[in-house]
Amino acid sequence: MPAARTLPARPTTLDEFLVWEANQDMKHEYRRGVIRMMTGGTLRNTRMAQSIAGALNDKLKGGPCYAYVENAKVKLTLADAGYYPDVVVDCGGYDPDAKQTAEPVVVFEVLSASTRNTDFSDKVPDYRDTPSVRQIVLVEPDKRFVHTWVWDDNRQKWRETDVDEGKGVLKLPSLGIELTLDEVYKDA
Repeated sequence: MPAARTLPARPTTLDEFLVWEANQDMKHEYRRGVIRMMTGGTLRNTRMAQSIAGALNDKLKGGPCYAYVENAKVKLTLADAGYYPDVVVDCGGYDPDAKQTAEPVVVFEVLSASTRNTDFSDKVPDYRDTPSVRQIVLVEPDKRFVHTWVWDDNRQKWRETDVDEGKGVLKLPSLGIELTLDEVYKDA
């Protein structure tokens, strides 16, 4: 009989957290030793995430990339963090039993009052420290306004831009596609 697997009582590393969290009933996020239980969001934020993922997947058909909502964990080794973005586009190989993304390229967070500060102060820098991530998108739920950071290969740095009603189009150069604000805010 194989030996029983012992789970750490309180994970202190990212790898311990990933083992621990896989055996929990609720989802959790991890950042540098701090564990936060994921709480429920609003129906509007859920609909926005689903609309974004649906529009992305319509445009990504036939390629190696796929947009996931809710259960796609992103392991950020350099940042010592593990997050569940509202939407993540993964361009790695598909493993139906995987618990985390293989190659996250674009991440979306739909802002809320409870996560806004953490999304800007912790998640944006942590996502930027992840080599496969090429774009970070924070979506304002109460107005048609999107904050985006895009990795510029030519300049070897991140470029921040905003998309509002005047521009109306969110360019996703790492995927070779665009989303209109109508697609981002569909059903919101």
